[in-house]
Amino acid sequence: MAAATKADEGPGSGSGTETTSGAVNASRSKKERRIIAAERARVSAFRGKRDPFKVPPPPGPGAKVDMPVGPLPPGSKGLVIGAIQLKGIVREDDTNKMIAVVTNRANLAYFLHVHDQVYNGVVQKITPDSVYFEQDVLDADGKFARREVVLKLNSGR
Repeated sequence: MAAATKADEGPGSGSGTETTSGAVNASRSKKERRIIAAERARVSAFRGKRDPFKVPPPPGPGAKVDMPVGPLPPGSKGLVIGAIQLKGIVREDDTNKMIAVVTNRANLAYFLHVHDQVYNGVVQKITPDSVYFEQDVLDADGKFARREVVLKLNSGR
């Protein structure tokens, strides 16, 4: 029998065509076979890549978008908003200014004042029970935007 289908060949046969037939292959010219092979190679080169003209899907649950790659700057400028915990808030007697006591993942304490810069944002406001950050985020269009993040005392975060 001259014609065989992919199902007849069994798994792992290595054939990339749906049907292999001596009559069909013989009827195609060498030029047509080269064009088909080039098109298959071009299509397989894009396998697994997304369409650059479509908006990428939002990250799934548990995805860490905020975590930077590489070393962070020293001090409070290296604090990442998504990785800090609010431990306490202190009020100065003289000026009544609020100071936030936060820790990073290494359990190092830092004191933050209003308008202090952190790695991905700035402290906007400190109240007796929370700290308000303005965080720089990358939106789905690839543009930088700002959003408000609130860390509350005893929030477990």
